Order: sequence, then C-alpha cells, then structure tokens
Amino acid sequence: MTTRLKFLQTLTVTVLALYGTAGAQSRGGGAVTSGPVGRNICDTCACAPDNLIPLTVNCTCTKTKLLIVREQDTVVLSSVRDLTLASCGFVSLPSSGLSSSTSLTRVTVRDMKLFHYTAGLFPALESLSVEDVGELVLDGFGPANRTLRHLTLRRSKVIRLVKGTVTAAAPLRRVLFDRVEVDEIESGALDMSFVSDDNNGQQAASDGFTVVDSTIKSLQSSAVTVRSGAVRILNSTLDDMASGAVVMDDAHGGIRLSGNRLGAMVGDSLSATRMDGDAAVYVDGNAFRTLPADMQLLRSERPAEFVGNDVDNVDLGPFFFGLGAAVRASDNRFTCDCDPRHISVLKINQVFPGLLQPEVDSRFATLLANNYCRQPANTTLAGYRDLLVREIVCEGANVTAVQPPQSSTAQSPPSKDTATTNRGNTVATATAMYATAATVVTSLLLRNLSVS
Repeated sequence: MTTRLKFLQTLTVTVLALYGTAGAQSRGGGAVTSGPVGRNICDTCACAPDNLIPLTVNCTCTKTKLLIVREQDTVVLSSVRDLTLASCGFVSLPSSGLSSSTSLTRVTVRDMKLFHYTAGLFPALESLSVEDVGELVLDGFGPANRTLRHLTLRRSKVIRLVKGTVTAAAPLRRVLFDRVEVDEIESGALDMSFVSDDNNGQQAASDGFTVVDSTIKSLQSSAVTVRSGAVRILNSTLDDMASGAVVMDDAHGGIRLSGNRLGAMVGDSLSATRMDGDAAVYVDGNAFRTLPADMQLLRSERPAEFVGNDVDNVDLGPFFFGLGAAVRASDNRFTCDCDPRHISVLKINQVFPGLLQPEVDSRFATLLANNYCRQPANTTLAGYRDLLVREIVCEGANVTAVQPPQSSTAQSPPSKDTATTNRGNTVATATAMYATAATVVTSLLLRNLSVS
C-alpha cells in the first residue's frame, strides 16, 4: 500500500466523520439520520429517467469534490444499470459494496487521481471501463467473477495486479489495456477464459486479451493465462518476463506481437499450449534486447511469421536450426560481430563441408540471404558470412576449413607437416571459438537420425 493511499484513506475517515456530524439532524425521540433530510445521491448526480427508480446515474464532480455514497443511497442504486463516476477528487462507497445493485452491469470510472476497486464492490458487473486514473488499485472482482465480460483500462497507472484479480470463472469477451502503466503482474493475477457469443457460438475477431501502447515492468510466472481467446501485444514495452509469464491455451484468433520493446525473457516466457485450426503466430517489428534461441512460439509446426524484428543478442545457431518448418523468418536485423555465438553458425559449411543435408542447407542459405546485420547496415547475413570467410572482418577468428576427401585425379595432398599443422590449428581454434557450431551440428545430426 502506497503512502498516498494510506493518507487518502485516513482523509476519507475524517471527512466521513465530519460529514456525519454536520449533516445529522434530531427528530422526535432523539433519532439521528446522516445527511440532510430527503437528500439522496440523485441530488448530487444526474439520474435518469427519474430520481426514484433511476436506470442510469452519472456522477461527474469537480476535481476538488468528494463524492460520498451513503448506505441509504444503495436503495436508490438498487435499480441502476449504468453508473458513471467521473472527475471526482475522491469517491467513498459503502464498505460492503452495492450488494443490492443486482442490475448494475456497467460501470465507468474516469478522470481521477485515485480509485480503489475492492472485491465485491459491484457484484453483478459485466463491463468495467477505467480511464485517466492516476493510480488504480484493483483488488479483484469477487462475486462479479461470475458475470464479468468486458474490462477496459485506458491511460491509467496500476502499481500491482494481485493474484486473483481476474479468475477463470469470468465469462470474458474482451480485456484491453490501452496506454496503461503496470509495475508488476503477480503470478495468477490474470487467469482469463474467453467465451463465444451465446447467439451464434462464434467469437468476434476482437475477442481476447489486447495490450497496446502500454508498459509492463514485470510479469511473474503464470501472470497472464489466456484460454480460447486471441492475444495481441502491440507497440508496448515488457521489461522483465519470467518463465511461463504469458501462457496461451487454445488461442482462437491467433497471437500477434508487433512493434514491442522486449527485455529480459526466456524461451517459454511467451508460450502457446494449443492453437485452433486457423490460428497463426505473428512476431513482427519488435526490438529484442535478448531473443531466446529456443523461443517456444517459433518452434511449433504451426504457421508463424518472424519478420522485421531488431535483435540485439541471440545465439544464431540454435535459433536458426530450431525454427519450425512452417516459420517464415525474413527482414530481421541481427548483431553481427566476432562473438562466437553470432558467427560460428555462419561458417558451418567451411568448417564441416558436406555435413548439412541439401534441403537443410538450402533453407539455411535462404535464411542467410533474407536476414540482415544491424551493422554494417544493409548487409545480409550471407554477405557478412562472405566477409568473414575472406577475413575482411573478425581477422584471426577464422577456423581453417576441413579438407574434403581427395579423388584419384585430384591434386596431391599437402605435405605431412603442413597437414599436421592445419589439423592442430583446426582442432584448437574450433574448440575455443566454435563451441556453438559444434552444438548445432550435434543437434542437427540427432534430428536427422530421429527422422530417419
């Protein structure tokens, strides 16, 4: 709990006490009622169609005004279907929530410095929209987990989404984070199950979990689980993702990661356990601080696009040879330098000539031709490989090529002394500089054996 929240809670208690004292009036027999006689929430807020049995209540305050919803107001609110709380300096709602408001399905909260949503506040809620809130505290939905269908957060700040914020019991259609800042999503915070439209049994293209133009600093393991819905993370920053941070189960509508800045992550930070028949994976236009060589989304046999990404660091060998057969990887920019993790795989055919099967070699050649170095600019990986082989770059880091078997009509082999020296150089340099390439080759051989 932040210092600011503690201060505002203390302030609320003080204001409520003062309000009750100032508004109390004595009646016959000494009975005391809180607030002016005959006043209810409709004297402060716009109620429609009337003040007796309103269906909509719009509470738009000035920013310096406290909105206090008293226990007696719950009777008026019992018939309300749509409630708006806007531009209030602070809102005080009954501690027990609006338990009698069984028709209240839609709530909008906007333009506030702080809003604290306690579990059970609106027990029949179907749609919550929070916009322009400086600090949103969201404890969870309590009974509304059986009814919640739409959750929209826009231009708001959340310190922490706690475990059980959304549970699998909620029959969700859409969850949207738009220009939202979240410091941390705890394990089990967003356990989301998306359901089809009851009218036709089909899901709309927009159904699912969408994050756009947002920043999430930390996602713990199992922070986000999405069942039977699309997942879209667009133009956002995800700083630190633990193993299993985002799990997609039966991802209807596919998975798209586009235009994001992705920080620390491991191979299964983003993973899909099942995909429906038409779903595909799109990973495009992202900036990876570190791209896991075993990124789970790209190792599936499902169609996937890995296009136009900027990769700061990846072990190229296991990454390229681990790509699923249906993955298209092109126009990506990788770090090209003398780090063995970046250059070893580029010289496989020079170090181990004839090792790769023709179809594997052909696909590998296509990957090198269709992807690029970050520096030198506009240089393909194939072009950088040629510079490497010719010792124009990374001078002294090259491995002497293993000589192919000589035919009877070939030239005589080099002298024994020269051959011995070359073999010694090959083994020593390969051990020190090309451990990654050896690992790749071993993996490749095992794969070929398993296929055979």
